[in-house]
Amino acid sequence: MIDHVWTVVCSRAVIDRESNNVSLQNIIEQINIRGEPIPDRVVAVQLEVVTLWVRADFDVPSQATTRLTFLSPSGNVLGSFESDIDVSEYERFRARVKFEGLLMAEPGRYAFRMELKNKGESEWHEVATIPLKIVFVSPEREPEQARE
Repeated sequence: MIDHVWTVVCSRAVIDRESNNVSLQNIIEQINIRGEPIPDRVVAVQLEVVTLWVRADFDVPSQATTRLTFLSPSGNVLGSFESDIDVSEYERFRARVKFEGLLMAEPGRYAFRMELKNKGESEWHEVATIPLKIVFVSPEREPEQARE
């Protein structure tokens, strides 16, 4: 089995070649969008969702499938991505999903939901939900007033 350690939304993840450690730059909690909400609007925003997984039992190699789902404030699924992870050779696995734009047509609390299905299981298990607040700011409004 595989355990979820953490999931973070950031603007960029940099992996050091010598140590293989990751530096997460600009953790993203909120995005301010200039203008009014527009239906089916894809906002050009560069961000990464970075996740760390480890073997539940250090001595037992494991495999699983992960699913990352992007949800709107009203609960609609805006996108879903599955990928396989394998901790057979190494005890941990780091995954990165990069985005160049996201569908953001309404203000509110969006979420990245991370799920896991270990090899041999049929059920998905939610392991994390990372909130992302989207605020639409009218051009007349001062940047300080956009913080909520």
